[in-house]
Amino acid sequence: MSPRTRALLAATCLALCTGVHAQAAPQSPPEGLSGRIGMLVSTTPTYEGSPDDRTLVSPDLTLTYRSREWGTVQFGQRGLAWNAIETGRFRLALVAQFDLGRKDRDTSTWNPTPGDDRLAGMGKVRASTEAGVAIGYGPVTLAARQSLGQRGTKGAQVDMTIEHAWAVSERLQLHPALTATWADRDYMQAYFGVTAAQAQATSFAAYNPTSGCHKVEATLGAEYALSPTWTLQASLGVSQLGDKAAASPIVGRRNGTLLALGVARAF
Repeated sequence: MSPRTRALLAATCLALCTGVHAQAAPQSPPEGLSGRIGMLVSTTPTYEGSPDDRTLVSPDLTLTYRSREWGTVQFGQRGLAWNAIETGRFRLALVAQFDLGRKDRDTSTWNPTPGDDRLAGMGKVRASTEAGVAIGYGPVTLAARQSLGQRGTKGAQVDMTIEHAWAVSERLQLHPALTATWADRDYMQAYFGVTAAQAQATSFAAYNPTSGCHKVEATLGAEYALSPTWTLQASLGVSQLGDKAAASPIVGRRNGTLLALGVARAF
């Protein structure tokens, strides 16, 4: 693990485990419809395990509808979630996400799909929709999701996330999070495996990974209120692939870094 990865993991753990100087966490969204819309500029690996980075410009849209009878429905960068049960610190949600897949060529600044010419001959991983269930208690959430349909990957993943939010001041909020992801054989093969046919079409050796740890991620986000409606956002994240994913011949760098800046308007 690189020094930068260890440093961010340590900072995130410290922020999650201590809140001595922080004020109370932000309250839940109000009843009814609320949300925000903005733009994000980020630097991210061209694909998971890539030795190269790219700049990505993307919209930032979050919609939340909160009801006493039906719980909370939220749509955002993580996908769609319906917290059907919210009792004290316990919650049960149905979730749906969209897996963008991967291309075997470079993609543009405006295209969120990962891709790199380095993968020429590997073929594309088709986009797919994932659905599942999430159980949470306090800052801990356990979510399992399965790909649907026949077009994209057929794999399943399980995430365990610890996250919280602190209002450092009236204007500044911090959002640290730690996530560990397990993936089954089908998912690992789609994104990190190299079939015999792919090996013949590329310079990569054949590789057939089994199920196991996909990756571990640590993120530290910050939001600064410029006004009652406008917010400046920043995020720093590091990820490390699990051993079976990192052993893939298409992986040129086990650790990845995400940097993002943006501005958004709440409504």
